Amino acid sequence: MTVKGMKPAIARPSARDALAAANAVAMQAGLPPAALTPTNEAGAEELVQVNIRVRRLLGDQLADRAKAEHTTQKVLICRALAAAGFTVHPADVQSAPPPRRRGL
Repeated sequence: MTVKGMKPAIARPSARDALAAANAVAMQAGLPPAALTPTNEAGAEELVQVNIRVRRLLGDQLADRAKAEHTTQKVLICRALAAAGFTVHPADVQSAPPPRRRGL
């Protein structure tokens, strides 16, 4: 029984080499130099993840209300927190695009 050989690994360019190549292409096309964008823009607040566990009844109510209002559960929870006096960033209470769901 013959065993297939593994494909040879190709050398990947370093980030510095890839940026230099992108910069060369940009210069040839008359575009501004290529640059890496910062992951956290100046003045942008860092996002953190908050996980909570709730009883099924509450989870179902949140899911049903979010679906009825064409929004997300996060938006519903943030609106409730804002109503309770918490400081909530405006982006957290705005409806995002409809969430992608599998099987629908």
